[in-house]
Amino acid sequence: MDLHVRIRRWVLWWFYVGIVCGLVAVVNILARDATRLEERVILGIGVWFWLLGGLVCYACDGVQFEKPPQQPPRGEPPRVEQQKEWHLASDFLLPGGRKSLLPPKY
Repeated sequence: MDLHVRIRRWVLWWFYVGIVCGLVAVVNILARDATRLEERVILGIGVWFWLLGGLVCYACDGVQFEKPPQQPPRGEPPRVEQQKEWHLASDFLLPGGRKSLLPPKY
């Protein structure tokens, strides 16, 4: 099964900040002489951080799973996607009107 995953940039930042804060919390728990209550508060803040991050990502469609586009069968020619039409700026000037896109020189 082939899936495409689209992850928004702010989701990655949230993930990286969570990892850094988690490492700082683990170092503080192991290196300092913290009480049980302080350890539970630190871990509780970490759990809330990850839960809120997951809810925000879900609510804002921060991570999307998409199926890749289907390939046409061998007998059919591939479909060409329509491109946006564009024109040069000079296409909008009428010939002989002596008009310019730029302001007059005087």
